[in-house]
Amino acid sequence: MADLPRPRRVGGVGLGLMGASLARALKQADPAVRVAAAETRGDVRDRAVADGVADEVHEGPGAWLAPCEVVVLCTPVAAIEALLAPAAAAMADGAVLTDVGGAKERVVERAAADVRRGVAFVGAHPMFGGRGGYEGARADRWRGGTVAVCRDGAPEAAVARVAALHEALGARTVRCSAAEHDAAVAMVSHLPYLVASALALAARDAGPLARALAGPGLNDMTRLASFAFDIQGEVARRNAHIPEAAGELRRRLAGLLDAVADSPDAARRALEEARAAREVLF
Repeated sequence: MADLPRPRRVGGVGLGLMGASLARALKQADPAVRVAAAETRGDVRDRAVADGVADEVHEGPGAWLAPCEVVVLCTPVAAIEALLAPAAAAMADGAVLTDVGGAKERVVERAAADVRRGVAFVGAHPMFGGRGGYEGARADRWRGGTVAVCRDGAPEAAVARVAALHEALGARTVRCSAAEHDAAVAMVSHLPYLVASALALAARDAGPLARALAGPGLNDMTRLASFAFDIQGEVARRNAHIPEAAGELRRRLAGLLDAVADSPDAARRALEEARAAREVLF
């Protein structure tokens, strides 16, 4: 990817945590790149220009996108779907439109219908994020992270261009189809969010003593439940692979419960296997 020329002008729609981090990372990697952005919140627009995060900031997609070689939609996934058509309509032929949404099949399907001919859409998903909005943006957020880049329906040159953009910011890229992506993140991202949410509800209703005794372990286990619905809930409900992932989780939990009830040796074997599995993952 190193031999691909970097874009000289990049557009970004949305200056929350991911959009502002992307803009900061682009500027850090190449101060000469011109970053144009859109943001609905007036106070953030003013701050982004004053902070040097973007060279120009607008209220929404418009003619300012025409000179951008690559445009990244950095909003919650429901807004990404709504932005595909107006963003593409304002872009020049040969430009590449991409996104950072957490569920890809539906976005790619919408892009096939809504993104005009002459503009290539490449779905992408940085597997890192967090909370904090504009204030939490960091230029190093991409460094050491992993970005899934979907190859569905896009020219290879456009896929390579999006991958190269993320790699230039310090990320590792993994190419896959949108269906492969959604099946994988159903297990490692979206189901954990739903499990954390269910556990938070169950713990809340377990009585005053349980709430009084809740400690760091429960805090760690339910962290994902603290994400706003627009950020994570809208993503999870768009993933058609969650029921299959949930079925596998039920099977594994049933096996652990059986082992714990069976004998100390069976419990040890099952839980040591689980501990080793975590070591493999991380």
